Amino acid sequence: MNRVVTAFLLIAVIIAYSTVSVFVIHRESAELTAITDSISEYNKNGDTANASAAAEELTEKWLSFEKKMSVFVSDERLGELSKAIAKIPPYITAANDELNAELENVRRQLWLVYRSELPVWYNIL
Repeated sequence: MNRVVTAFLLIAVIIAYSTVSVFVIHRESAELTAITDSISEYNKNGDTANASAAAEELTEKWLSFEKKMSVFVSDERLGELSKAIAKIPPYITAANDELNAELENVRRQLWLVYRSELPVWYNIL
């Protein structure tokens, strides 16, 4: 009987962990995506000062996000996102045309991190 109770408790812990991780990843990803949208908008309007400030905010949020996500997500995915986010401030200061592509890359990678952590059948198997 103790084994059955222990098994159910373990399953409950796994389900709770998965649920909490999905909500945390979704919330943090939404915040980072909103910042990338604002950087894109500032860049479109030619406002490099606000775009640079938003890029600094993105970097700070990312450092906090990365610490939280290292518990849930593999280091490979986080490393790719770190590289992409690190490229954004230099692109703003250099007025590089690659900025929009890199912002889209960050958005896409955030979405992929979220999708890869959803507890659906094709992610579990």
